[in-house]
Amino acid sequence: MKDFIRFYKELLGFEPYDFQVKVAELLLQGKNVVLCVPTGAGKTWASVMPFLYAWKQQLKNFPLKLVYSLPQRTLTNSIYTDVNKLLQSDTVRDVFATADYASIQTGEYSDDPYFEKPIVFSTIDQTLSSFLSFPLSLSERQANLNAGVFIGSYLVFDEFHLLDPKLSMATTLGMIRMLKGMCRVCIMTATLTDEYIRFLKQKLDNFEVVSIRDFPEDKARIKSLLPALGKDRKKSVFVTEKIINAEDILAKHRGKTIVICNRIETAQKIFLDIVKKKTEATEVICLHSRFFDSDRKKKEQLVKAYFGKHSKKRNVILVATQVIEAGMDISCDVMHTEISPVNSFLQRAGRCARFENEYGEIFVYDVLNAEEKEKIVLEIVDEQDKKEIGKLNNRYLPYDEKLCKKSLAALKQCTYLDEKIAERLVNEVLGKDEEQKTEHIAENGFNWEIICEAWEDCKKTYYRKAIRDIQSIEIALIDVEEFRHRRIVPRKYETISVYRWSFIGWAKRWMQDKEDGEWILAKAEPGEESSFDFDCGNKGYYYLRSLDFEGLKKYYDVVFVDNRYLDYNEAGLVVAKNMNRFVSPVREGQEKEKMQITFRKDTFYEHSRALLNCFETEFKPYLKISTQSLNYLWKKEVDWERIVKVILGLHDYGKLNIFWQKPMVEFQEKKTGTPCREVLAHTDYNEITDRELAIECRVKKKPPHAGIGARQVFEVLLAEWGEEGEDLARIAAYAVLKHHSVETNSCENFSIPEKYILEVEKLFEDCPLKGKFLMKGRKEVLNDIIIENDKEQLTYFFLVRLLRMCDQKATENMEKYYTR
Repeated sequence: MKDFIRFYKELLGFEPYDFQVKVAELLLQGKNVVLCVPTGAGKTWASVMPFLYAWKQQLKNFPLKLVYSLPQRTLTNSIYTDVNKLLQSDTVRDVFATADYASIQTGEYSDDPYFEKPIVFSTIDQTLSSFLSFPLSLSERQANLNAGVFIGSYLVFDEFHLLDPKLSMATTLGMIRMLKGMCRVCIMTATLTDEYIRFLKQKLDNFEVVSIRDFPEDKARIKSLLPALGKDRKKSVFVTEKIINAEDILAKHRGKTIVICNRIETAQKIFLDIVKKKTEATEVICLHSRFFDSDRKKKEQLVKAYFGKHSKKRNVILVATQVIEAGMDISCDVMHTEISPVNSFLQRAGRCARFENEYGEIFVYDVLNAEEKEKIVLEIVDEQDKKEIGKLNNRYLPYDEKLCKKSLAALKQCTYLDEKIAERLVNEVLGKDEEQKTEHIAENGFNWEIICEAWEDCKKTYYRKAIRDIQSIEIALIDVEEFRHRRIVPRKYETISVYRWSFIGWAKRWMQDKEDGEWILAKAEPGEESSFDFDCGNKGYYYLRSLDFEGLKKYYDVVFVDNRYLDYNEAGLVVAKNMNRFVSPVREGQEKEKMQITFRKDTFYEHSRALLNCFETEFKPYLKISTQSLNYLWKKEVDWERIVKVILGLHDYGKLNIFWQKPMVEFQEKKTGTPCREVLAHTDYNEITDRELAIECRVKKKPPHAGIGARQVFEVLLAEWGEEGEDLARIAAYAVLKHHSVETNSCENFSIPEKYILEVEKLFEDCPLKGKFLMKGRKEVLNDIIIENDKEQLTYFFLVRLLRMCDQKATENMEKYYTR
């Protein structure tokens, strides 16, 4: 591992710890890792550097894509910023010859919705929804596009302990088990019990545990774990009998103070109280999830600048919620925190005296009783809704009351924190609870059935069943009256996520006082779809419709709120009359409304050849690990390249249908005023100028083509491989069937002239196809082209991703990929 150590030092400027070298050694040997080290000890670099090293050395047995998943947006933003800063440095640019190596994919930033970059930093919601075939960032038509990306990839799951045991944690473990032998995995945590780690080792294949306790030399070297100079400890703990308050915070303030509250309302109250009572020189920052994304990003950057490792800033107070409790490389001299379960508390404590030669004091408070005005009282019939409202009225929200009280009792026995005390607290407080969690996960089969159901249905309704059950509503502030009679682009505006039943409680009060005919809440509904092509969808044509109180209780998309009813200031979103009429900011890159649908003419041959060229240049060089993974899955060597090329060449075979060609040719001739004797794949089209002509030529009435292509792919591959290859031929055909929409399940009437077949033969002249060309057929449901098991499902995801990505790229950039 000398080369790795040299590489590590070259990029980061210091040598790795022994545990980091061990992680790299195991991963590079083909093992998976569970990494357990305290906060601030270097987990991120332990997981990322082996990937960068393997890329630099062009190691043939290590994945060429890293998907790094975290539980919260703030953590994802923070770690992406830290790693991307290294990747943008001159040293690394020289090594990797690219300045565009990593991306971030969250609900806040959608830089890479198709997970295309070599390194993707993603929230666990984006990762799991992609694997489950309902990617949150994509439309329902594109539901099957991302799941295949995880085959042959390196997957890192950071802050694993923060995942919901019954939902995202169980589903993550189910995902890892399904991908057994098909990807490299690193699970990282600072606060899992010994019992839980044993459970992971037992239930997951090919995993090794790396723990800081096995590297005593590192304990002496990691300066963030050592006492400050002149002190016999690094962090002192004081459990108070008071509730958290501005007076005590200001009285104990020195240097840099961080205040962490469990609820946003409490954080806002404390922040405003401190602002009123502080001295003029003290700077105060408020950070939680009820800020618009652009403001939150600025605040996160400010927090890292003021509380980061090399900051010289003094006399500053941060008031926040649990959004900062993990993943942010910040530190303070004094911390005030409401009680939370001990694993959460230890993450918070990791932001105090985090760096070398620092000493910190941590003050722990019990939770303030919820004020009566905050409580929700509604006439609810549904038991699940009643349960959710009960959670809201629980003063320890969002945590379990018993665990909070047990943690508080345990902390009363502590006067300081170190690594041994932290381990003891975790095992003592959480041992029984995590034993029950592991039993539940195993009994429910790691959500295996739910995963399979989600694959079949491809619906976002599975989000609550498999990932996260925090009921929230995304809200945008606008002048509702202004948009009552004009188009709106729903995703153009930044939104704020609000706990569902909190918002419903606010809405109930608003509705009681509203005037007749007044719109307070509104929803966006699609207008008329494009007249050109059923694959286009509506491309952003939406109108507002009034949303009443009963409708709100059943509504789960973005809610537009009239901006008279909510205010927005330095404390974030607050329930107050807004005389300033604040409007949600426009998302970055969305200043102009992109409503225009355009296509450029290309022929069947040109388009298909462009797909094949796209595959050769963009994907084939990076598929070795993925195809090796599929061979492992199938327990045999398969010619995946041949399958892919047949799929790409024949995916639009159904466009040779004269019933498809006729309206397209007529449209092209009338638009250009010249005869069209080519076999088309697309025509020239502009939604603004050509809409009426498309209606006249009945372009939208042309039949779907994917089912005919699926039939032809099945025919060719079955002829090439015989009955032994029937399963792979069926999966390949299924990928073509679903390459425009997961809903497609049939083949239309078709008639293909013999002269059109020459286009296909020319395409495959270097590697001729076997089997007959289908010339005529009647409409039928393709019940014989289906997926029969998990192995076939994963293979389909791999193939359909390649097809859809090549199709998309070749359509968007014909000039780049087509060569005559």
